[in-house]
Amino acid sequence: MLFDELRYRRALRKQLKLHRSMSRALDEMPADPEVPGDEPRYRHTMGRQLGMETVAIDVFRSNYLVEQSYLYHVPLPEDDASWEQPRSASERILTAAAAQKVRADIRAEQKADWEFFAARITLALALIGSIFGVLAYFKR
Repeated sequence: MLFDELRYRRALRKQLKLHRSMSRALDEMPADPEVPGDEPRYRHTMGRQLGMETVAIDVFRSNYLVEQSYLYHVPLPEDDASWEQPRSASERILTAAAAQKVRADIRAEQKADWEFFAARITLALALIGSIFGVLAYFKR
């Protein structure tokens, strides 16, 4: 699970880095001609590409949250207000508010899992320490 999280964050960083560089390049581009004609519209094309990249990042994040919600048995929102369908994506994605709620629910489940195992580990270490203490006492 830890390695999945690291892989996700690494892939997301790569996508965000590409998005930032495309955004900077779009800002530096000269304006397109006002009358569309024979001249290519580079800024318009770059803007559309940047929009598609933004949707790809949103799809990636949403898919990861859906995968994590299945892993931790967190219910996904069923209402249509929590999902949106971008034109350039083949699948629906979570809205920002729904993603925030699902992320909070996943973190609560992760915390509960950690507390469960932390209590067991503490108990096991206490028992081992007690056994060593008893053995040290009788060894004298």
